Amino acid sequence: MKGKISMFRPPLRSFVLLVVLLTLLGSLGPAAAQDATPPSAPAAGTPEPVTFRTLASGSMEILAPGTANLGFGRVNLAPGSSVPFDPADPSAILVYIASGVATFQVESDMTVSRAVRAGTPMPTEPEAIPAGTEFTLSDGDSALFPPNIAGEVRNDGGEDAVAWVVTVAVFAEADATPTP
Repeated sequence: MKGKISMFRPPLRSFVLLVVLLTLLGSLGPAAAQDATPPSAPAAGTPEPVTFRTLASGSMEILAPGTANLGFGRVNLAPGSSVPFDPADPSAILVYIASGVATFQVESDMTVSRAVRAGTPMPTEPEAIPAGTEFTLSDGDSALFPPNIAGEVRNDGGEDAVAWVVTVAVFAEADATPTP
């Protein structure tokens, strides 16, 4: 019997905000990036239960006085892994499942767009998910998660769950990340 991997991992949105901050710091000059220590690799044969690879990120000034941090990346959830959502995180997250199945539970009403599957009618409207309800997303399904929600995502299946993720966090001027 396989045991669940039990490791503390910061919320996914925290990773995205950290990557945005590191990207901004790296833009200060080539020496800042060259002096960085490369991240350590996991021990041989030990897969990471949750990985996030940022493909693009940036900040932009929006209607004054504020800044929006944007991120685009890929998340890989190994079987048995989970990531909690931070209810203090101001990010909205758009998730598209590329492969596998991810199980979500959030403390907010939301909607899910289901992929068209062979033998099923085309959905005409997004599916409403009441707060506190557990639901799954699989290949081709997507959902927009509102900011400041509590909950988690986990992989209860036997194969990796892979998702494309877009994050947007809007900050008032006092909370905004400084721009160089």
